[in-house]
Formats: sequence, C-alpha cells, structure tokens
Amino acid sequence: MHFHPTAAALACLLLLLGGCGGGSSSSSSSPAPTPPDPVNRAPTASAGPDQTIIELTTVQLAGSGSDPDAGTTLTYAWTQTGGVSVDLSDAAIARPTFTAPDVATGTTEALTFELTVSDGDLSDTDSVIITVQEQPSSVIISGTVQYEFVPPQVPSPGNCTGLDYAATELRPIRQATVQLLDADTGTIIDTLVSDDSGAYSFTTEPNRSVKIRVRAELKRSGSPSWDVEVRDNTANTSSPLAQRPIYVLDTSEFDTGVSDATRDVTAGTGWGGIGVGYSGVRAAAPFSILDTIYRGIELVLSASPGAQFTALDAFWSVNNTNSRPSGVPFDEYVASGEIGTSFYAGGLDSLFLLGAENTDTEEFDFHVIAHEWGHYFEDNFSRSDSVGGAHALRDRLDMRLAFGEGWATALSGMVNNDSLYCDTYGFNQAAGFPIDIEVNAVANRGWYNERSVLSLVYDLWDSNSDGADNGSMGFEPIFNVMRNVQRNTAAFTSIFSFAEALKAESPSYAGLIDSLLAGQNINGTGIDKWGSTETNDSGGAPDVLPIYTDITADGTVVNICSNSQYDSRRSGNKLSEYRYLRFNLPSPGRYRFEMINSDPVSEPPAGFDCSDPANSEDPNIHQHSDPDFGVFRNGVQYWGGYSCTANSEVNVSNILSAGEYIMDITEFRYQDEESPVDYPSRSCFDIRITPQ
Repeated sequence: MHFHPTAAALACLLLLLGGCGGGSSSSSSSPAPTPPDPVNRAPTASAGPDQTIIELTTVQLAGSGSDPDAGTTLTYAWTQTGGVSVDLSDAAIARPTFTAPDVATGTTEALTFELTVSDGDLSDTDSVIITVQEQPSSVIISGTVQYEFVPPQVPSPGNCTGLDYAATELRPIRQATVQLLDADTGTIIDTLVSDDSGAYSFTTEPNRSVKIRVRAELKRSGSPSWDVEVRDNTANTSSPLAQRPIYVLDTSEFDTGVSDATRDVTAGTGWGGIGVGYSGVRAAAPFSILDTIYRGIELVLSASPGAQFTALDAFWSVNNTNSRPSGVPFDEYVASGEIGTSFYAGGLDSLFLLGAENTDTEEFDFHVIAHEWGHYFEDNFSRSDSVGGAHALRDRLDMRLAFGEGWATALSGMVNNDSLYCDTYGFNQAAGFPIDIEVNAVANRGWYNERSVLSLVYDLWDSNSDGADNGSMGFEPIFNVMRNVQRNTAAFTSIFSFAEALKAESPSYAGLIDSLLAGQNINGTGIDKWGSTETNDSGGAPDVLPIYTDITADGTVVNICSNSQYDSRRSGNKLSEYRYLRFNLPSPGRYRFEMINSDPVSEPPAGFDCSDPANSEDPNIHQHSDPDFGVFRNGVQYWGGYSCTANSEVNVSNILSAGEYIMDITEFRYQDEESPVDYPSRSCFDIRITPQ
C-alpha cells in the first residue's frame, strides 16, 4: 500500500521533523544562490568641439566623460598629438588650460589633442583640433535697428477703433544715427546712419567693452539735407527747448570678442497688456514719430531729389496731455506737458505731439504726425497764411485756415499712401476717430471748408477714380506749385491761389482741376488768386462776398463788416470774421491807416486806459468794439494795428514801398473769450488809407 500525504499531513510531518512552528535548524536550510558578476561597460570620451582661438590667449579644453555604469570613478588623460608643443595645466583633468602659442604673420597653427577616459578597466578616446590664429586687428559688429509699431484697428472699411496691440509688428529704424560707445568711458567710438532696412555695421577693436546707441534723429548734409530730432519737452526744463534731451536707445554692455558678431537692437512699445497698460519704457515712440517724418521726406525727394529741409524738432512726452490751463504762458505749459492738442509751432519749426496714455497718444497715429508735418511743409517749402485756431470738418472757416488744414490732411494721405486717417485716443488707446480722405461726403462744401480742400488736393494726387476724380497728376506738379507760385502769391494763400497756379503750370490737367473744383462747389472757370469769379456765398450769407474788396490809398472810405455768424465758440477764425482788402500804394512813403467802428455798441468811461495793467480785470475792456488789421505784401506783414483802443484802430505806418498790398481786418471781440454773450455778431468799420 502506498501513502500519498495531503498538504495538511505534510505540514504535520514537517512539524514532527522540527521544520515548522517555532524555529528551524540551520543545519537543515539550503544556501541562497550567488548572483553572477556584472558586465562592465566602457565609458564615452568627448574631447569637446574644435575651436579657433587667438594667439597668446588662455585656452580651455572642453573635455568630458560619461559612463553607463553608475558609481564608476573615471580618470582622464590628455595627450598632444600634433602641432607646436604646449604645456597643459593638468593633463589628468577633464578641462585643462594652456596658453596658445604665437603664430607667424599670415599663418595659423593646428594643435591636436587626444583625450582618454578610463573606468580602470575599459577606456575610450576622442580627439579635438585647436586652430590658433593671429589676433585680428578688427572685428565687425553688425545688425538691424528696429522698433515695434502698433497699427490701428480697422473693423470695417473707413473706420478705426483704437490701437491693435495684438497686431504689433517690427519696422526698421531708417536713416537714424547709430553710435558705438565705449562702455567704460561713454566716449563715442564711431557713428553711422542706418540704411532703409535698418541695417548698421561697425568695424572696431576686438575684446573691447562697448554698447550700441540709437539716437532719435535724422541727420544729412549736402544735397539733399535734413536735420530732425525727437526731444522730450518735459525733461530738463531749465534748458531752452532746443536743448531738451534727445531720445536715445542703448543696449546693455557687451564685449566685442575676437570674431564678427550680430546684434539686433529693438525699441519696444512698453505695453504690458490690457489691465496693465504701459508698464515699460515706451522706447518705440520717438522712432515711430521719426519714421513718419522720414516718409514725408521721401515724398518730397520723389519730386525734388536735392531738397533742403529746414531743421525740425519734434517734441513728444509721456506727460503731453490734452489739457491746457487758461492763461498759462507757452513756455510753462510746454514744460509741464499740458499742451492741449498736437500742433505745429511755425515760429519754432517744431511739432508738439500728445503722449499721455489713456488720454491721447500720437506716436502710432501716423496720419496725425504727417498732418502736423504737413504744416511744417507748407510753412517752409511753401507759405502758410493760416490764422490757426479750433476747427472741425464741417466748419465754414477763414479761407487761409481751410486751405492749411485741408492741405495738411491731404498730404498725410500722400505721405503714408493711405487714405484712412485714424486718430486714436481714450482709455487703453481703444477709441478712434476716422477720416476717409478718399470719400467725398463733404458737408458745407466750398472754398471755406477744409474737407473740400483735402478731398480736392488728395484726388489730384491719387490714382483712384471716383465721381469727379477721374485722373491723377501725381505729386511733382503739386509740389512745384506749392514751392514756387503759392509761396510768392500776392494774395493770401487759399484754394484760389493754389488752383490758379496749378492750372497755369499744368494746363493738360485743367479739365481734371475744374471738375474737382466744381465737385466742391468752387467755380473753376476763370479762377484767379483773388477768387474774383467765385459765386459761392454760403447760401446767401452776408459779408462773405466779394472775397477781396478794393480800396484806394487816397483817403476814400470803404465800409466793410466782420461777421461771427458761423462762430459759436469765440474762435475768431470762421468764415466772414476776417475780411480782406487790396490796394496799391502809388509811391513810397508813410500812410495813415484808420479802422473805425461805424456803429459802436458802447464807449468806455472817459479817460479809461485799456493798456494799463491796473485795468486788466475791468469788464469795460470787453464791452466795446476792438478793431484789428494787418497789412501784407507777398505773405510778409509790413504793418498792422492791434491795440485795445475802443472802437478804432488808427496809426501811421513806417515807410512802405510802392506796390500792391492786401489787408485783413477783424473784430477782436469775436476771439475774446470774455466778450459779452450778447455782443453783436456783426461789426462794421470805415476803412481809410491816407498818404502822410
């Protein structure tokens, strides 16, 4: 009989043998198996990349080793296998150093080394070539200077709604001054001008600590020539305006090394995002302004390659805001940044541009910059007789102001090759005011409307055909008329003097000019600089036509009226507030000019002196009529009367030469903010010119 124990029986059997329960005999245990010895794997050696180095400099070999077996200690052994013998600092470390040998002029020396890495059993080798060359006499530092530009949002044709920071793009800083500076002393090593792609290139010493500086200026002498600087009007305000700081962009300090290198320089917007606003330096702003001005220069050069540009300063600051305190002198509000609006100051040949964030910034409003530059153009290449002041597209304006503002906006479209004029403003610069220059939807069309002027001038230039605009004469004929005939016209500058000269200088375009004039309710048939054929009297309004009234210098009286019918804001620059006269002086001499209110509304108290500072706050100053006049010849003022004398302006001139002159006359009450609200809208004057 065979017995097959069950698992339980086997357990009992083991228990009986002492193999279960509370202990076991060592003599009865089986030994654990011994694991096999591990297989050793070879390390990997790396002698580092090949190098080209300069003679007599300290060189470090870039050796390293790795071993797949954890915990293994590696040893290193360098051996020189070729070239002029050198002494390694320690041939038994991974990264020893040595001094490169001197090499003969015009030659190089190849040093070869072999690195052996061992784990004590297995090893690996690698080699490296170190090429030694002479110390270069120079290195080239080159690159591109550029700025971040923020375009306007254009959600639909003819509209804009603020700046589109999400679409920020890089644009080259063109024709700007770029300098290489010694970083230790700040001295200028070299100066050049970036090209039209923003590229620059300096050749300089090796191993020198330097930095790159880009100046917000355009400088060129010879033919053509220009001198433009972008300055901060609110910094160093104890200095004259022309000496306020020019904006610059500096790189950090760097070493020129021993080989050519590329360094691009970028001026950022400083924008930190919605909810943050501007959080960094707004370095791009002055360079964006500069580039728009350069586009204006390019347009002029297309018509006059050797043009000479009058020096121009552009003043921009993050402090330049759209408020202006009443009664504060120019120097003070410019220094504080409370400039009220962007404007061109003719006497200073300067632009002043807004920059206060969340209010109104202009640095990326390229049409606004070009518009103000358009006033600079008119003032320097042509002639501006504009009286300035507040204006709007629908206004009926003094014809000189209408032409100046219309010209500047039309030119902004030409400069930028873009007919959508966009002025952004508001919180986060998220609002916008558009003018579609190409669209001729003009209210109050006429010789006194800036929208009529801008549409007409732009349509002469552009190549699009729409309505009366069925041709294009380009910029050169327009430029030539502005530079020559318009600059020297005997009349005040207006659409009349411009159109007469343009038809005479470009007779093949006479039909186009007449068609565009008619489209703006201006009579082009027989047009002359005096507007003598004009019939548009603003719907039968008084004191609009004739545009010029003739007067003889023999004591004959002419009665003419100033009318504020289109001026509800006391701007003093609307249609019919200035009236124009023309006359000939038969011989040189002194002349008595009289301008007397023919129906005064009040007389000041007996003995009242309006010029006495003690009476400056006396309300009587603002009660009576205050006639003013100016006497001009070819755009130059030779005489005038601007006193505060009640109801009359009478004086005797200096010696005036014989010839043709013009006058403008006005009632100062119409630009006096403190005039009584019920002051009559019409003031009439007896004008007399008498030889003395």
